[in-house]
Amino acid sequence: MDSPPQLAQQILFSLDRLGDTNGHHEYEQICFAFARRRISINLLPATGPVSAGGDQGRDSETFWSNLGEEIPRTSVYASTVSTERVVLACTIQKSGVPAKIRSDLASIAGKGTPVARVLYFTVASVPVAKRHELISAAKTDHDIDLEIFDGPALAEHLSDPDLFWIAAQYLRLPSSLAPERTDNEESLPDWYIRDRDYWRARTDPGRTMGDLISLRDILRHSTFNDQGRADLGDWIAKMREFLTVDGAWDVQMRARYEISVATLRGTGTLRPADLLFREFFKSATEIEDDLPLLEDAVVLLQYGYGARLRGKTDIAMTELDHYYDALRAHIRMLLGSKPYPNARALLLAIDTRLAFFPAYPKNLPGRIEGLIDPRDSLRMVLDAYDAGETVQARGEAIPLRDLDGGFASLNALLDALPSAPVFPVEATAEMFDLLALSLASHPKYEQARDRLDEAVARVGGDAQRAERARARAITFAKAGQLLRALGEVHNAKIGWWHGETVEDSIPMMLLAASIYERLGLFFAAKLQAFAAAVAATSAYQPSTHRFVPQAIAVAAVNDFKAGNWCSASQLFRITLLAQNALAEDPGNFDRHEYLVELLRREAFALHVAKKLAPMYEPAMRLSARNMGTEALLDTLGDQISGDEEWTVEGLVTKLDEQGVGRPFADAGPTRDVRWSAFGTVWTVRSQNTRRSTLAAERLISAMQIIQAELASSDAVWIPTEVRIEVRSDGDHRISDEGRLERVPDRKGSHWIVHLALSNRMQEEHALTELVTDASLLLLDASLLNRDQFLELVKDAFATGLWHKLFAGRPYNEAADFLSDEDYDIMSSLPPGPLGAKVPRKAFSEQPELNPRTDIADRYNHDEAIENIKRRYARMMPIGRLTIPRLASNGDSAEVLRKLRDEGWLDWQLVMAITNIIGNARHAWEGLHLTVGSPLADRKRANELLRREELKTDPKLGPETFTRERLLGALEFTVALTVPSYGLALNSPTPDIAAILKVLRERFKFGDDDADHNDLLFIPRD
Repeated sequence: MDSPPQLAQQILFSLDRLGDTNGHHEYEQICFAFARRRISINLLPATGPVSAGGDQGRDSETFWSNLGEEIPRTSVYASTVSTERVVLACTIQKSGVPAKIRSDLASIAGKGTPVARVLYFTVASVPVAKRHELISAAKTDHDIDLEIFDGPALAEHLSDPDLFWIAAQYLRLPSSLAPERTDNEESLPDWYIRDRDYWRARTDPGRTMGDLISLRDILRHSTFNDQGRADLGDWIAKMREFLTVDGAWDVQMRARYEISVATLRGTGTLRPADLLFREFFKSATEIEDDLPLLEDAVVLLQYGYGARLRGKTDIAMTELDHYYDALRAHIRMLLGSKPYPNARALLLAIDTRLAFFPAYPKNLPGRIEGLIDPRDSLRMVLDAYDAGETVQARGEAIPLRDLDGGFASLNALLDALPSAPVFPVEATAEMFDLLALSLASHPKYEQARDRLDEAVARVGGDAQRAERARARAITFAKAGQLLRALGEVHNAKIGWWHGETVEDSIPMMLLAASIYERLGLFFAAKLQAFAAAVAATSAYQPSTHRFVPQAIAVAAVNDFKAGNWCSASQLFRITLLAQNALAEDPGNFDRHEYLVELLRREAFALHVAKKLAPMYEPAMRLSARNMGTEALLDTLGDQISGDEEWTVEGLVTKLDEQGVGRPFADAGPTRDVRWSAFGTVWTVRSQNTRRSTLAAERLISAMQIIQAELASSDAVWIPTEVRIEVRSDGDHRISDEGRLERVPDRKGSHWIVHLALSNRMQEEHALTELVTDASLLLLDASLLNRDQFLELVKDAFATGLWHKLFAGRPYNEAADFLSDEDYDIMSSLPPGPLGAKVPRKAFSEQPELNPRTDIADRYNHDEAIENIKRRYARMMPIGRLTIPRLASNGDSAEVLRKLRDEGWLDWQLVMAITNIIGNARHAWEGLHLTVGSPLADRKRANELLRREELKTDPKLGPETFTRERLLGALEFTVALTVPSYGLALNSPTPDIAAILKVLRERFKFGDDDADHNDLLFIPRD
C-alpha cells in the first residue's frame, strides 16, 4: 500500500492525464463529488455540463445555459449554499490558467445574477502567490469570494480514505491503492457499505420504485446517522436524478419527498428543496390509490410548518395553510367514496393526524427564536431510541386544529381495525402519546387511549409469536418435514399480518408457496404467491412493492410445473413489466434470482415448442419478440438443451417422473389440471376462458390447501381417480342448491361443479361455499363418513384454515393478470397437452403426501374379530349344504383355493357364496327388487337372504359359483364390510379395488379371521 504522499502523487498523475485524453466529463464529476464532500452538500448539478451545451431550459437560479460559448472548455455549475449564490467551475486546460480564471470570472460576474462565491478547480498547478493575487482581484473587481483548488491540492484531498472512492471510480485507479479504512468506515453497517458501493458505481439514473427504495435506505441512513453524514450530498444528488428521466409519477413524487426531508433534517434548512416541496403539493390532491403518498404529504407538511417557524424556508405560512386545507378536503373526498377496509383505515388515520395539527396563531413572525434546530431534534429522537426510551411527549398542551373531528376519525379507525389487519396502528398510537397533554381534556380521550393500547399490545404479542414460528419453520424445512414447516410458516405469516410487520409477512407467503410447490400442490402455491402480490400492493408501504415481481414470478413457475405453459408464458411477460417498474436495478440477475429461474423455464418452453411442438411456437415467439427477450431466450434454450436429442415420449415421461404437468395443458378450448395426493388422481376440466379458468383454479387451490391441512390427520384416503368438470355458471343459478352435480359414471367419481365468481363484499360467504364444495368433493376419496370428514375440516379451521385460503382478495381478482384476449389466443391453439397419447405410468408424489400404509388408529382388532365371528355364525347356516358341495367338487374347490392364495379369507368367501345363494332365492320366487319395490317385497327378500338353507331348496351347481361370479360377490362383500370398521362409502360407484387395498393394508382385512372350520374341509359320511 502506498504512503499518503505517494498516493497523492499517483492521483495527481492520473488527473494530469485527463487533459491528454479530453476527460472533461470525468473531471467535472470528480470536482462535484469532492465539493459535495468538503464544501456543501447543497451543491446541486444541472442536468449537464455547460461545456457540453448544458440544459438550455434550466432555471437561471441553478444553471446558466449560455455560458458554453463564452467560457469554452470550462464546466460551470451554480447553486444556493445556505444563503449564498455559488458557482463551481472546472477546467482541464494546462496552460494560461491564471488568465483563463480571470476571463471566466468576468463572464460569470457579468450575467446579472449576483454571485457570492466561485469554486474554481483546475488540473494545472497554480502557485500560491498567483492564487492570492487572483483571489484579491476577484474580490476587488467583482465582489466575489474565489477559492481555487488546483491539481496538487485536489489530489491530496482525494487520497483521504473517505474520498479515495472518487479517484478510484473516475480515474480508474486500482482498489489495491486504497488507504486503510477509518474508524468511521468500520462503524458503518455492512448493508450500507454494500449499497453505497453499488450506487457509487452506478452511472445511469435511478428510475424504478425498487431503485428508489434502495437509494432511499442509504439516504435516510446518511440523514439520520452521523457515520454516513458525509455521503448525504451524494445521495441527494442521486435522488435528484430520478427527476431527470422519464420515470413513473409516483416514483418522482417520492423522490421529491425524500430530497425535501433529507435536505431539512440533514442540513438544517429546507430552502434548497423549496421548489420540490411546492411541486409535491401541487400534485398531492391528484393522489387517489397510492395512499402512502398521502401519508408522506402529511409528514412533509409538518416539516414545512416546522421549517417556516424556524425561518428555514421561503414558503409562506399562508401557502402551507392552503396545502393543509386542500389535503384535508381531498382525504374527506376519498373517505366519502367508500374505500375498501385497509384503505379506509389508512385514510381515517391520515385525517386524524391532520385534525391534530397545531393551530398556529395568525401573524406569526418570519422566525421564532429559541426553537430547536431540526438536526438537534433528530438527535434527541435517535438518542431516545438508542437508549430504549420512549420519545418524550410535548411538555405543554398546545391548541390543535380540530379535536372533535380528530377523535371522530380516530374512533372510526379503531372500529375498522378488525377488518383492516394490515393497517399499522403503532404509528397512530405514538402520535396519540406525543400529543397526550393536548388530547387529555377531551371526553373521548380515555376510551381511545385504552383501545389503542389494546391494539398495540396485540400486534406486539403476535410479532413475537411469529418470530418463533419462523425459526421453527426453518428448522423443519431443513429437516425435510415440509408439512410441519408449512404450519409454522402460516403461523408466522398471520402473526406478522399487521401494518407494522406486514413486510415480514410477505416473505412467509412466498415461503409457503415454495413449500406447496415442493409438495406438488402447484395451485395452492399460486394462491400464496398471488396473496403475496396483493399484500405487497395493498400494505400501503412502498418498500413492499419490490415483492410484486417476485410473487408473479413464483406464480408463473408453478403454472409451468402444472403444465400450463401458455399461461406461464403470459405471466412471464407480466413479471417483466412488474420487474421493470418496481424492482431495484431490474436487469441485474445477481440481485433477482427468481428472474433467472423464470427466464430459464421460459427459454426451455420456447425451445420445446421449436423442437417438438411447432404448433405452439408462433404464439410463444411473438410474445418473446414483443418483450424483446427472443434472442436471450433462444440462447438460453440452446444452452439448456445442449446436444441432447429429445422426443415427445422421452420428454413427457421425464416430466411425469418429476411429478409435474405435461406441456401446454392449457392449449385448446378446454384445459385439464391433474394432480395427485394420497394416491388419488384428481382431474379438473374447465373451458379455456378467463372466467372459467379463474373459477376452476380457485376451487383447485382450495382443495389442495385442504389436502395439505388434512395430511397430518387420517382421512383414510383411497387411491382412486376423481374427475371434475367446472362450469362458471353458478351466479346464474336460482339458489345455492345443486352447486355439486354427480354424473353417473361406472368408471368412478365424476362431478359437475357450478361455480360463481366472488367479489370482495361477498368473500366471506363465498369462501364458506368454496370450503363446503371442496370438502364434499374430497370426501369422495375418503372412507370416512361425511360427519367424520367434516369434523377434520372443522379442526383445520380451528388451526387457521381460513387465512390459508384467503388471498387478501377473491382469487378471481388476485389472480386476474391475463386478459380475455390472452385466453382467446390460448383457446384457439391446438388442444394440449403435448404427449397426450403417451401412457402415464404413475404420478410422482412427495413422500409426505404418499398414501398411508400404517395400521389406522380407527382399527380395533378385538372388535374386528367379534364381527367376523358373528358373520360366520350368521352366514354358515345360509350355505350349510352348498358350501360342502363346493368343497367336494374339484373344480369349485380349485377356484376357492386360488382365491385363498390371492388373499381372500374364508369368512369373505363365505359372505360371497351366501350372497350368490341369496340372489338365487330371489329369482326362485320371482322377486326383482328395484329402488321403488314395495316394502313387503323388500321384507320378503331379506327373509329369504337370511334363512337357513333347506334340503328342499334347489341345488346350485359349480356353474353358479364361477370365479367371475365369486369375484363379483367378493367386491360386494368388501362394500358390505366397510361400515363395520366405522367407515363409509361416499360414492355410488366406489372403486372397490382401491378400497380393498386400503382395508388390507390399514385394517388387516387380509389377516384377521376367527376360529372356524376349514371352508374346504370335506366331512366324511
